[in-house]
Amino acid sequence: MLQSSKIQLRIPEADDATFMLAIENDERYWHLSNNQSAYSLADIEDFIRHSTANLLVDRQIRLVIVEQSTNEKAGLIDLFEYDPIHSRVGTGIIITEPFRRKGLGSEALKLIIRYLFDVVNVQQLWSNVLTDNTASMNMFFNAGFEANGLKKQWVYHSGEFHDEATLQLFNTKTTK
Repeated sequence: MLQSSKIQLRIPEADDATFMLAIENDERYWHLSNNQSAYSLADIEDFIRHSTANLLVDRQIRLVIVEQSTNEKAGLIDLFEYDPIHSRVGTGIIITEPFRRKGLGSEALKLIIRYLFDVVNVQQLWSNVLTDNTASMNMFFNAGFEANGLKKQWVYHSGEFHDEATLQLFNTKTTK
């Protein structure tokens, strides 16, 4: 478990399945994960049960973001497409609406950067973010990410195409 005074990041437990299912099945977010259909509770329970929570084994990790002051689940942070040869991993964060604009996403990103750079020793962390999602773009920029690519009209949702930026953060302490 990773934690700060604001949040903790922890591995999903069986009783997190309904929380995760609500996020996964919210059609407003499907364009962010290229999802086109709903998951069942059994699907999510199976994911939790079979996850080793080991980045090297699964090449991905999903962590639950818990607000420390209330002990409520506030969102999820994913690490995915881990590539140990090229020393990079992607990340995505979703904060549920009641917890937005409280700095919890920024805090989760700060914790995960420290873990990936200081413990896992990855060389770079990357994320794809819709350019019109200014809150998310600012969160990543404030954490030190740079925009290093633009995919024009890349994601279709809400009746129109949206540009997607590729953001990267490099570990200046890597000794590979």
